Amino acid sequence: MMKPLTGTKVAVLVANGFEEAGFLQAQKKLLEMGATIRIISTSNGLVNGWDGQAWGHNYAVDAPLNIALGADYEALVVPGGQRSIDKLKLTAHTRRFIGSFMAAGKPVAIMDDAVMLMALAEQVMDVKVCGPEHCRDICEQEDGKWMEDVTVYQHGRLLTGMTDGDNAESYFNAMQEMFIPEETMMNKAA
Repeated sequence: MMKPLTGTKVAVLVANGFEEAGFLQAQKKLLEMGATIRIISTSNGLVNGWDGQAWGHNYAVDAPLNIALGADYEALVVPGGQRSIDKLKLTAHTRRFIGSFMAAGKPVAIMDDAVMLMALAEQVMDVKVCGPEHCRDICEQEDGKWMEDVTVYQHGRLLTGMTDGDNAESYFNAMQEMFIPEETMMNKAA
């Protein structure tokens, strides 16, 4: 089985209360492709997921957000989860970290309501995004272009969308395809 992301470090930005189901699906896809996952968090030591109606599992934090650098990673994944978003939006380090990936044109996969972090990090101006309807206003206030009736959308190297139910397969397949390095895709086509 080809593993196009072997040697690729992918940062996963979370805080306590991140949506565990989406994280686990992304982790599975990325590990299948050979990527190395690194959890970046506002917490030190362990970060706790949210599993639907209750706290989920604890995960080891690989680097605290206040010292993590986007330059050390090739791609970024940000799972949804209101509790996580509420914590991440309180620190300027979130804005700096997300902004570094966007400025470098690296792949960024934003799940569900984490699209709000993109708006708060001022990374949606003239960018087409989608997600839960309750995120629309904040994205439009920051001059984002909200995609109507779309559950998964890729704008350049940014993927936004819904990861629940029937949308999950479409989202994670699009993420997997977007994360494959361009030179691998060119070699495959040749």
